Amino acid sequence: MKTDRKVDSLSYVLQRRRNSRHITIRVRPDGLVKVSAPYGVSVAAIERVITNNKAKLLSTIDAQRSALHTYREGETFLFAGTTLTLKLVSSEKNAIAVTDTHLLVTYAEAEPQSLVVCTLIKELFRQHVKQRLAYWVPYWANRLSLDVPPYGVRDARSRWGSCSAKGRLSFSLRSQILDDEQFSYLVLHEMAHLVHFNHSAQFHALLGEQMPSYKEIQKSVFALQKESQLCL
Repeated sequence: MKTDRKVDSLSYVLQRRRNSRHITIRVRPDGLVKVSAPYGVSVAAIERVITNNKAKLLSTIDAQRSALHTYREGETFLFAGTTLTLKLVSSEKNAIAVTDTHLLVTYAEAEPQSLVVCTLIKELFRQHVKQRLAYWVPYWANRLSLDVPPYGVRDARSRWGSCSAKGRLSFSLRSQILDDEQFSYLVLHEMAHLVHFNHSAQFHALLGEQMPSYKEIQKSVFALQKESQLCL
């Protein structure tokens, strides 16, 4: 159960969790504060923790928001492990293309609109992730002796990927920023859940067997979380 609340002018989303033992505060990349707490903990106790950490939270919110893209000329984006610079050019239609050094966006309006540029980039990322999955999902299915599972691409802001209880895999379009090694690891991680639907020792042993350097690669992926955001 989620509720929107505010304390000392700081807005947050409170989620009660039956299995939680502690109060956990997390700032999303878009600056939203999310708080998880057990059902037995009072709102007053939760808000005391928030108030005691207000300065740190506000600093984190500012840092997160400053990392968000504004979709203006000259901004840089990671694309399959390569840094590309956004170039905006007036034209007769809205379109996007990739060069060796640029994300080239043409716009038909009098001025480039951030929402239009963002939408074009997201769709470009989505299509390229689909193309990469078309290779890596069958690749790891073969390595793990599995049937190719159903999979798709979503505009997920926090998770890189997920595996449902029914065995359907979902990948964030943000994963297009990953290089081939990181992308391969991401697909392996989610497909390993088809064998072990948990993060048990057996699950990690399977990752280590298939990709001995997976821990280092996983850290490099997590380090890109802030840079991967494509929200406005």
